[in-house]
Amino acid sequence: MATARATPRRDGSIRRNLAELAERQGWVHHVADAASGKLITTPLDRPVAPLSRTARLSRLGQPFDPSIFGGPTYRLTPRAPYQASPLAWLTLYKVNIDMPDGENLAWWSLPSDLGVADPPGLRAYIAQPPQGRCVVTLALTGNSWTGPLGHVLIRAFNGGPAPASIRLPFSGAFAEHTVDLIVVPNPGRPVEVHMDLEPGLHLVTFSSLAMASQPVLDPGTL
Repeated sequence: MATARATPRRDGSIRRNLAELAERQGWVHHVADAASGKLITTPLDRPVAPLSRTARLSRLGQPFDPSIFGGPTYRLTPRAPYQASPLAWLTLYKVNIDMPDGENLAWWSLPSDLGVADPPGLRAYIAQPPQGRCVVTLALTGNSWTGPLGHVLIRAFNGGPAPASIRLPFSGAFAEHTVDLIVVPNPGRPVEVHMDLEPGLHLVTFSSLAMASQPVLDPGTL
């Protein structure tokens, strides 16, 4: 579960730091395959857009269409971490600031000597995922301390073989990170998504996790 809020003074310090970083924010798009672990990371000069977003997903082996982003079956956020139907829930760990002043954000401010045992992060459980190819999307922002890159570790369990460990690089430049993860659920089994924050990361925010399935399309339209 989420940890207690930080003191108002520390809240204010983190807020000011994030506001300053946002003035020179960049954008990064990560696409990955949960089974193989293949990852493509693309720095951008603007937010992600549907056509280029699905083009990058399609580079992992099978075509995707922008319609997959039209309406997720599931969407979990810090303010709405539970969905009754279809059943899904989200748990946050070791959050420094949890939903401050009505914002739909969870913030981690991590020490430069962060240990590797019992890392901060989140767990999401999706009881009845759509069948076929799905995309799990996480909306994050963040950066690393000066020095070696920090990484966000993502794993998606689908009830089959152990998933690949996917390590998303965060540079020292503050950026909005859109993570699109291809997952193929096993029939009758839930999907669990684990996100761990690794040493080297400085500031990380999380605003949403969504899961959508690829509609059945006429191959001639792809």
